[in-house]
This record gives sequence, structure tokens and C-alpha cells, in this order.
Amino acid sequence: MKQSESLDNPEMSPEARKQLQSRIAANKSDLEWLPTEVQQRQAAEQEAEEQLRTEQAKLGALEDRLDRMEKELDNPH
Repeated sequence: MKQSESLDNPEMSPEARKQLQSRIAANKSDLEWLPTEVQQRQAAEQEAEEQLRTEQAKLGALEDRLDRMEKELDNPH
């Protein structure tokens, strides 16, 4: 906050003081929900990473199966 925007600045008009108080209240409100938002995003990120690992494992299994099938086609018994 700039020095000229200090709430105790006697040169500040009542309207400017009111606007500044409103901005401060809005910022405090944002700070209150921010930890919850961070937790939700971290949980979503962890879930997405877990899903990615699961899908990568499935892909790996399918690639292995495809490799085996290709080898069988190349070398029939």
C-alpha cells in the first residue's frame, strides 16, 4: 500500500478512505478463502497425477501385449 493511501492520512478524502477500506476488506476476504482453494487444487492435482499413472500403466500393458502379438505373427510356431 502506498504511503499516500494510508488510512490515517489526514489528506485523504472520505470517499478515497471508503474505497481503500473496501479494497482492504475485499483483500482480506480473498485471503480467507485462499487456503481452501489451494487445498482443493492440490487435491485435484494429486488425483490427476494418480489417474495419469493409472492410464500410463494401462498403456504400458497394452504396448507389451501388442509387442507379444507382433512377435507371434512374425514367428509362428
